[in-house]
Amino acid sequence: MADPGERTAAGALRIVPLQAGDVDALTDVMTRAFDDDARRHLGVPKGGPPGYDTGEFLLEHGFDPRARAFVAALEGRPVGAIIAFPREDGRHVLGGLFTDPDVQRRGIGAALFAHVEAAIPARSWTLETPAFAASNHRFYTEKCGFRKAGERADPGGVGDVDGVGTMFVFEKAGVAARGGGA
Repeated sequence: MADPGERTAAGALRIVPLQAGDVDALTDVMTRAFDDDARRHLGVPKGGPPGYDTGEFLLEHGFDPRARAFVAALEGRPVGAIIAFPREDGRHVLGGLFTDPDVQRRGIGAALFAHVEAAIPARSWTLETPAFAASNHRFYTEKCGFRKAGERADPGGVGDVDGVGTMFVFEKAGVAARGGGA
């Protein structure tokens, strides 16, 4: 758990493991976050991965036995979450990260990733995000140290806005690869 007194531009932040009782509040946060992206980047009112607005995404991925999931709480209110999939070879996958649009750009997403990076030493990290989500690209490269490593087709997926769909793949060397431990 993060130090309860950890400060971000948003104020005191706590990062704790995801619990079943967090799902309803986090589904509301996730829905607002993904719908905000859909409005800003695509000009449509709604959009996100399957189950993002029903809780199914969090239940399936956040409680997957292979996953490690954490919640960011600000003044006792859930404002974001991160889901990571550690792998035995140390090449971990970031499966999801979102923050409430009302508190974005205040260091909460970066604090979530820093927490996971410290909690789960890695040789490397990989993630995918839609090609249209320019603000995600900037966040991952400028705030978290990732670099774009490639693209893949995503027909019918969250990145599909033109019948083809493209996801950008981002990678980052982990602490272990940089000489910082396990």
